[in-house]
Amino acid sequence: MKTLPLFVISLFLSLQFYGQSITGNVLAASNGEPLIYASIGVIETSVGTITDEKGNFKLEIKDLPNKSAIRFSMIGFKAQTFTIKELANKENTIRLENETYKLPEVIVSPGGKLKKAGTTSFSLKSICGWGGTDFGKGWEIGTKIDLGDTPKKLKSLHIRVYKQSYDSSIFRLHIRNIVDNLPANELLKTNILVSISKETGWMVIDLSNYNLVFEGEIALSLEWIKVAGMDLNNLITANGNKQRFPAVTFNVKQKEGLTFTKWGTEAKWAINDKSSPSIYLTVQ
Repeated sequence: MKTLPLFVISLFLSLQFYGQSITGNVLAASNGEPLIYASIGVIETSVGTITDEKGNFKLEIKDLPNKSAIRFSMIGFKAQTFTIKELANKENTIRLENETYKLPEVIVSPGGKLKKAGTTSFSLKSICGWGGTDFGKGWEIGTKIDLGDTPKKLKSLHIRVYKQSYDSSIFRLHIRNIVDNLPANELLKTNILVSISKETGWMVIDLSNYNLVFEGEIALSLEWIKVAGMDLNNLITANGNKQRFPAVTFNVKQKEGLTFTKWGTEAKWAINDKSSPSIYLTVQ
């Protein structure tokens, strides 16, 4: 099987962090409710995690200096940053304040034909994705999509699944602006979770109820949140490794578009300008 340099699934299964950890929970400051799947990461490293369904977290920080900065964030909330020294050796409660947005008025022409924006084709044996059942939390794969010079309403998201080993996998959708050809500021104001249940083929996610309107170039990515169940008949191999393991993988189009990857909630973005995951939007 032909694979891409960004396809690092085999690393997910062997790379671990053990030892000292920081624990606690993340709550909404306004009402004390737990923030589910909030992001926690050590800035400019691959060390990170997300909160569980009760807002709890455990972050492994072995060998990191005490001055390292940990950022707590969630779409729709103001991020907070602390050093390891401030959080170590105690149970932490992090309260995030709601973000207040002033939305500009956007006029979208009614009606009109649906158009496709993104990578609509794919190569049969070129893939990218995530492996394992837990380690990839907060890691992202995405691409650049040009919506044109006029505002477009996003109607649906289309993802070409090569193969997945789970009954379902859940991802968080991100849409950011692009600065210096890399993803920059989050443009979404609310969390949108995408559930993929297909074993293979095009997966269609309806976005029409979110009233998402953007223009120009955007960076669209999917962030690993969790998986459920496992089909042992759909385990895969990759990168010359004969051992089969669970994964969720997308088809890729070679020599077209580009791919963004971020292997950690606060890691630096990497770019592959020779291929793109097969992801596109229908817009109006």
